[in-house]
Amino acid sequence: MIKSLIKDMAKYLPVQIVPGIVGFISIPIITRLFTPEEYGNYILVIATVSVLSTIIGWLPMSIIRFYPVHEREGKLDEFCGNILKLTIISVLAVSLTTSGILVVLKPHISMKLYSLMWIGVVVFIVSSGVVVPLYFLRARRQVSWYSSFRIWNRLAAITFGILLVMAFRFDVSGLLWGSVLSLATVLPFLWKKAMKRVSLRPKGISLPLTSEMAKYGFPLVIGNLAAWILSLSDRYILEFFRGSKEVGIYSASYGISENSIMLLGTLFMLASGPIEMNVWEKEGAKKSQEFVSKLTRYYLIVCLPAMVGLSVLAKPLIGILTVQEYYEGYRIVPLVTLGAFFLGLQQRFLAGPLFYKRTHFVMFSIISSGFLNLGLNWLFIPRYGYVAAAFTTLISYAFLLFLMITVSRRYFVWEFPFKSLAKATCASSAMGIIVYYVGSNLTPSTLLNLILGTVVGVAVYFAMLFLLREPQKEEIQELRILKARILARLMR
Repeated sequence: MIKSLIKDMAKYLPVQIVPGIVGFISIPIITRLFTPEEYGNYILVIATVSVLSTIIGWLPMSIIRFYPVHEREGKLDEFCGNILKLTIISVLAVSLTTSGILVVLKPHISMKLYSLMWIGVVVFIVSSGVVVPLYFLRARRQVSWYSSFRIWNRLAAITFGILLVMAFRFDVSGLLWGSVLSLATVLPFLWKKAMKRVSLRPKGISLPLTSEMAKYGFPLVIGNLAAWILSLSDRYILEFFRGSKEVGIYSASYGISENSIMLLGTLFMLASGPIEMNVWEKEGAKKSQEFVSKLTRYYLIVCLPAMVGLSVLAKPLIGILTVQEYYEGYRIVPLVTLGAFFLGLQQRFLAGPLFYKRTHFVMFSIISSGFLNLGLNWLFIPRYGYVAAAFTTLISYAFLLFLMITVSRRYFVWEFPFKSLAKATCASSAMGIIVYYVGSNLTPSTLLNLILGTVVGVAVYFAMLFLLREPQKEEIQELRILKARILARLMR
């Protein structure tokens, strides 16, 4: 199972690295094309699309959870057909409801934001048609196809968007239409690959299956809506109290952090989710405990140094990737990265409630953290602005981690790798001290310092891990085999 995890992570790696690279490249371009106010409006629309997608998220989550069961029972046709029909109904309902809300809110928001929100509805409809077949590819562990479609969407969206802005004189709406174009071009090929065996003949919806999916998925949807409050509602509160400029400054630095540490957390989630469910369904509790423990160890070893390195290099990094109007946002990077680290760590404790279908406990935990974040934002953002937004998000993610640990251990107890945590912390601390000096003072060139700091930091961290005897023999052997395979492919 660990070999499968490493293999799938290697396949998922491009779909995480490419968006990160695209994010790092696109943010300097976007921040030079648009003012913080314009960028802030764009971020508000993207946040709205995110919450709309979350509302229908019970369907993709049900695919991951119930696909192995229906595959084992030979009932995939019924399952896939049910998902398809429910997706159409859900997307139509959410789109119509959103349209009505926009009409009601028209007198209370700027005309520019209002027009952008309508484009956001189109983005939501098209993206919903892409997400469901993508999750079928994940459930089948067709990682290469999944990665290819995701990479295309990310690259094409920003390419089409910037092309519309620079060549055809679109305003910030060009970025949204770029997303629509990228999704629409890939949609027919994706459905053909992922859903080619699904019949569209009207057979009705299976109420027992829908009920089971709803019981599992709706608590997670409510929890994810609370997670949206936890991670994105601060943009709306910033807009209300401080204006779109602070939304833009905050979102630029937040986005740079998100395109690094959060992408690593997502990599672990993408690769481990289907494997966790297969291990639980086919091999039982003991093997699942071993898998989650090893998975957590790998997460700590990879993500802890990334968090430290990004924090100490925040100022030169933001200075290179943005223009002067956005520079001051570097102050929130350490807060955002630490919060993202806590968010990724709590995902390891989700396994127990998901295995036992106790998703309502997950829902209550995220709701509690979301309302804590909302309350803190209303208290502190009016006075302290976007720095308060980053700090309150960190507090809320830490609280969520505490709740998930408490809930998870009621059902599913596994050995937490404290020794690996101590060694990774020691190695990351040594790395952070050296990287801070190299990244800030070594040469007059900020870019050169940043590159040298990253290279030296990676070398120091892994040297410290080996000195502390953290890597195990079988892991070193597995990495050597993986390295040989990668080199062989490159040679071919």
